[in-house]
Amino acid sequence: MFYCLIEVMRVFLIRHGETEHNVEGGITGQLDIPLNEYGVEQAEKLAERLKNENFDAAYSSDLERTYKTTKIVSGRQNLHPEEFKEFREMDFGTVEGKPKEVFGRMADESNKERHFYTPPDGESTHEAGQRFLGKLEDLSENHENDKILVGGHSVALKATLMRILDLKGEYYGKLNLGNTSITELELEEGGWKLIRVNDTAHLE
Repeated sequence: MFYCLIEVMRVFLIRHGETEHNVEGGITGQLDIPLNEYGVEQAEKLAERLKNENFDAAYSSDLERTYKTTKIVSGRQNLHPEEFKEFREMDFGTVEGKPKEVFGRMADESNKERHFYTPPDGESTHEAGQRFLGKLEDLSENHENDKILVGGHSVALKATLMRILDLKGEYYGKLNLGNTSITELELEEGGWKLIRVNDTAHLE
């Protein structure tokens, strides 16, 4: 009897810990905002949760809040996360640092679906997901049968899930990824598979 061994890459997507900007409710985008004290505590709890996962590699956005979160988690396994700009948050352009309502109003006035609206000097949610997923798939070429950790940001991660699940833009607002949440994916020959999403049990 012959068995066909299926090559599977497992990906643990994690969102960064809390920042003061998260608390205030502004649009952070690619502003380099650090973790606050509670955000560091969240990252430590996430590290404890994942300490036995035996990751083969760790990757992260180069923005401080996500890099520090990923470093705290991967450090438990003596891994040093490699930074990639492709894993950054969506570029909100001129509306970064402003209240979220500003972006919503501009998107509505554009008469475009929010998922495809591009703020001045920025990128659309759709483009952010395309960028993030493209890098994930590039990395997959070197990680057949590996388990990898990838640190990212809320909007870019949700946009990535929308591309994987082939969801229309109207579903974006129905997705939620909390600080230090775990979203697990598998990539095999047939494509991507979602295993779990927004797992924050370590914070309970």
